[in-house]
Amino acid sequence: MASKPQLQLWSRLVQAAAVAILSLSALLLLAPPAGASFFNLVYYQHWTAPEQVGTSTQGYIYFANGIIGAVMVGWMTGIITLARGPFAAGQEWAWKAIALPLAVWFGVDCAFTIAHQAWGNLVLNLGTALMFGIPLAAAKKHCNRPGW
Repeated sequence: MASKPQLQLWSRLVQAAAVAILSLSALLLLAPPAGASFFNLVYYQHWTAPEQVGTSTQGYIYFANGIIGAVMVGWMTGIITLARGPFAAGQEWAWKAIALPLAVWFGVDCAFTIAHQAWGNLVLNLGTALMFGIPLAAAKKHCNRPGW
């Protein structure tokens, strides 16, 4: 499937955003203490949690973060695959398959984040939304091949 020249930049930027998220997600899987420190910074604005937790609880935190990382690695791999192929070719269904889940994630995650007053995560969400939103918005007018 041939790509449309006007979509090459937007496809690459979507892929770059997905690689950035994939890399952070892999950190949760491959280096659990570093991943936990990152999210301590997001949630507590400090590299460490304000209280020590037991070994069993820490193990559960690493496990839960790893599951989140695995889901994100899978999702970002799907986005990269779509962005390299049908999205770059201008197929509207591929644009929707990338944009709709991201929009749903953003709304649900931000609502949950606000309810828990985790302002660092809100900033992270806004940055992620911009990384994907700018190229997706710019590409929309070029994704006009019929489909879903």
